[in-house]
This record gives sequence, structure tokens and C-alpha cells, in this order.
Amino acid sequence: MTKQIAVITHSPYPMEPRARRMAEALAAAGHAVDVFALRYPGERPQEAVGGVTVYRLPVTRHQGGGALTYLAEYFEFFVLAAWRLLRRHLRRRYALVQVYNPPDILAFCALPLRLLSGTRVVLDVRDMAPELFMSRFNLHSAHPVTRLLRANERWACAFADAVTVCTTHQFNVMAGRGIPRSRMHIIMNCPDETIFDRPVQVRKSEGYTVLYHGGVLLRYGLDVLLRAVPSMAAEIPDLRVEIYGMGDYLPQAQRLASDLGLAGVVRFHPRLPLESMPEILRAADVGVAPVRRDVFTDTILPTKLIEYAYMEVPAVAARTSTISEYFADDMAAFFESGDPEDLARQVVYLYRHPDAARAMAARARRFTEAYNWQRDRAAYLALVSHLF
Repeated sequence: MTKQIAVITHSPYPMEPRARRMAEALAAAGHAVDVFALRYPGERPQEAVGGVTVYRLPVTRHQGGGALTYLAEYFEFFVLAAWRLLRRHLRRRYALVQVYNPPDILAFCALPLRLLSGTRVVLDVRDMAPELFMSRFNLHSAHPVTRLLRANERWACAFADAVTVCTTHQFNVMAGRGIPRSRMHIIMNCPDETIFDRPVQVRKSEGYTVLYHGGVLLRYGLDVLLRAVPSMAAEIPDLRVEIYGMGDYLPQAQRLASDLGLAGVVRFHPRLPLESMPEILRAADVGVAPVRRDVFTDTILPTKLIEYAYMEVPAVAARTSTISEYFADDMAAFFESGDPEDLARQVVYLYRHPDAARAMAARARRFTEAYNWQRDRAAYLALVSHLF
């Protein structure tokens, strides 16, 4: 039976892949789906994308601002999203609201709908907000903002009918904070197999391409990669480092590349649509996931690393608890987080041993046999059906 479903995400749509996968899965299952998302310059306020109707809200992003600035932005989006959601609900009668954090407070956009119609709510914890703010703003665990975010997490999870998380580590940390295990469900952040399919076997032969794609944020370690480039370039003729993405750290990263004299080696590109990324990955000799290990990044499994596994791109990754949980030592070349020389050594080793690199990438493909969107799509749709 067709249900009316609303999705709320403080991110651009359809550029946010997790929200897109889940929304399109709901639409393909026969539900009518409305998405309320951020509106970036040049985007339409309303359009149909992949069987989903998107409503974009005019909230200004404050990239690079302080913690209170981000909280104010979250509140502005919350007010607009709650108001638009209620107005649409009076016409559509949403049976379910799917909310993506951060912030967790967005779950309460559905409070009027719950009171009026008993609307069900699913909260998706993409990122654990307390750890995210501790990492981004160097806050300690007892800081008032951190304590507020932990309280908000508890309230939002108690309000939601179900909570989805991305990794076992997130599940365990949140369970340790008192979130009932019975309410949480792990839906991995695996790419859509219809887009990220097994690659062709022959890659381009010109140069040696090292790829970084995704969020350009300090915690994701792009500076570590850039500082590793001189050592890599000394050992690898025709080295090319291709960087695709956007984020707070982009201006600093570009200045760092200039200061290090990397203009002839490193190229920055804007974030591309999801459908364009497989071609970019096919052209790469090595993909890098250089996250700086901290209280937040230790809980996440970088989507780029999963995409490398899907496309059989040899991967160099910082060693963190979550990455090590899902990727064995023979599935990626690990380096000590924050150490550019160790990163460079791993890339140079893969360059000098192409057969070993290909074998490692083939072993990483094992990840996709155990964890894939086809499996998680079925689990997600079953969860949603159970709530109706």
C-alpha cells in the first residue's frame, strides 16, 4: 500500500548519497516521498529527482563558523523544515517522517504530526553529533555544548520509533549512552551497486593517479595527503593527485598545496554528481582515505573507502578502530593516522608492486559480499514496513 513519506535532511539533495539511496528505495517500493533539504545557489526550490519530490529551504550555510554559529544555523533550518512539513502534512497526511542528523533536534520537526496523526519517525544517525562537535571545535566531553548535544541525542532517540546507524562502533557507543539496543538498526553506508559497479579491468596507462574524493575537511586528513605528496613525487614519475570535493578546509588546502609547490602535481576539482564518480574511480591507480583519528573519526567508516572496494581501486587508509573492524590488513595499505611519511611509503609501495596492489584490491572486494546496499535496502524497507 502506498504511504506518504517525508524526508528531512540538513544537506543538499540529491548530492547527499545516503539520504538519496533511502528516499529512492522508498519511492521504488511504491511510496510517495517528499524531501525537505538545503537549497544551494543555483538550485531550484522544488523539483522531481529520481521519483522523489524535493523541496529546498533557503537556509544559509556558515562553513567555517564557530559552534554557536552552527547551532544557530541548525535552529533556523529546524524552524523552516518544521513549518513546511506541517503545511504539507495538512494536505498529504504523512505516515512516516525519515530524519537525517545532524542535528538530532530535527526529529522533533515531526512532533506536530505525531500529535495530530500519530505519524511514525525514523531517525538516521549519520554522524554522532556530540563526537562531531568535539572533533570540529576541539570541545571536551564535559563542555556545555557537548552535554547539550548528548541530551538532545537521548531525547531524539527516545522520540523516534526507530533509529538507524551506520556502523557497529556507533551502535555500541550509543548503546553505552543508554539508547535501547532494540530501537537501533545498522544500515551501512554502502553505495548503490547500480552506480558503483565492478570496474573494467584495464586502467589508463598515462601517469600514476592518486585520488581523494569527498568532504574537504581537516578531520578527513587532506592536509596529511598534501604533505605526503613531495615524498611520493620523488619516487613516482608523472605523479598526479586528483582531489574532488568541497568543504570548510578547501581554501586552506589550496594554500597548503601552493606553499608546498605542488601546482604541477595536485589538482582540485569541484564535487561531482554521484553518477560521475565511477568514471573518476576507474581512472585512479590508488585511492586514499587519510582521516585524522579522533573521537569522531574513530566511529566512522569513510564512504570513499567502501567505494574503492566496490570499484577495486587499491586503497591506502589511516588505521582507525572502525576501519580496522571492517577491513583486514590484507584489504588495504594502512598507515599511522596523521603521518604523511607513512602514507607516502604505502603509496610508493603500491606503485612499485602493481601485482600486489591489484591482489589487495581484489581482496577488498570481499567487503561487498558481506556488506552491500542490496542487503541493507531490503533491511531498511522491512523496518519501514514494520512501522506502518
